[in-house]
Amino acid sequence: MNASTESLDGMTGADEPSPYQDLADMLADTSILFGHMDSQAALELLSLAAPRSVKARQTVCRKGEQGDELYIVTHGKLKVSSSSDDGREAILAILEDGDVFGEMSIIDGHVRSADVAAVQDTEMLVIHRRQFMPFLECHPGVCIGLLTALIERLRGTDALLEDMHFLDIRTRLAKTLNKLALDHGRTTAGGGIRIDLKLSQEDLGNLVGATRESVNKQLRAWVDEGIVELSQSTIVVRQLEALQGFVKSRER
Repeated sequence: MNASTESLDGMTGADEPSPYQDLADMLADTSILFGHMDSQAALELLSLAAPRSVKARQTVCRKGEQGDELYIVTHGKLKVSSSSDDGREAILAILEDGDVFGEMSIIDGHVRSADVAAVQDTEMLVIHRRQFMPFLECHPGVCIGLLTALIERLRGTDALLEDMHFLDIRTRLAKTLNKLALDHGRTTAGGGIRIDLKLSQEDLGNLVGATRESVNKQLRAWVDEGIVELSQSTIVVRQLEALQGFVKSRER
């Protein structure tokens, strides 16, 4: 993997009293894991980490590999996915600032359960198992944050499976675009919401469990209705209320 890694100690002057304080403050606001730590524990954990940069579409780890590193996203976005033997892909989650991954293999010592690749250029912190496990033993309270992050991801997977079984393609796509717009959207000058992710229609299909052709057909119908706009590999939601209405109509 072509990635740049250097010690965090080399990023700032050694004589600074708290070289990681700004980073710790940022992660306390964005990360479930760091939100459950006190300031001293957060600074101690950051002192063990090394920064790593990955380019868009670069793979960070693969399903089936032995995993001995924990990753903390500081800036960027990645996708967690799993592929079948015939090459079909299911996107399980989109990770962003503050998210943690790799913790399952760190704790149980088993191989990676999914692939993780950058959706855009991404900055991460990497902590090796030999450093993280002693830290965890000395800070048992941090386990609550780790468990909370794992449970949140499990709930997301449960919801995804439920949607796959009970919702039609239009509703699944509307629900996914609504979430992407709320989580990753930026308001445009024209009043729409541009989804700040470079996702192809095939990627969207992998997110909602449908073919690219089915996603394209539904998007084109919504373009004709003025609900969405397709522009340069991005999606602009023009009528968020309409998408939410499709979801609510199925939940009644």
